[in-house]
Amino acid sequence: MDNVRQWMSSPAIVAPETMVLPEARRLLHQQRIRRLPVVDAEGQLVGIVTEGDINRVSDSHSTDVGNFNLYHRIADLPIHDLMTRDVVTVMPDTPIRDVARQLLDHRIGGVPVMEHGRIVGMITESDLFRLIVTTGQTAWLASSVDQHYSPIGESM
Repeated sequence: MDNVRQWMSSPAIVAPETMVLPEARRLLHQQRIRRLPVVDAEGQLVGIVTEGDINRVSDSHSTDVGNFNLYHRIADLPIHDLMTRDVVTVMPDTPIRDVARQLLDHRIGGVPVMEHGRIVGMITESDLFRLIVTTGQTAWLASSVDQHYSPIGESM
């Protein structure tokens, strides 16, 4: 069975918690990614911010000039203020099936990969698609999904 280490993107692209929203938007765009693990000054994971999180606050760089609240303009808003703090993570030896199940259960598109307290990569739905396309492995995915989800229109 494949594990996370074989399919994760590494090294992970991370952002400091002090990064402001427009810089995070630019980094996501430049790196062609949709989520950024957020780290503190010591490099410890403190949250994650997604393209969706940013777009809920400001849908384009041209609207970043507006006010977020009484204290911040959107352009000055640190991602620490909009990140998700309770981050789902996995380890490099986590089986791919377990990652797929976590993504489905939590309704998320990717998770940081942690080893010895450090972020060593990211595993995303795109990585799972790459595994399926590259290897043709689908049986494990179907059995994993069937255990937790019924087809549309059927009750559980």
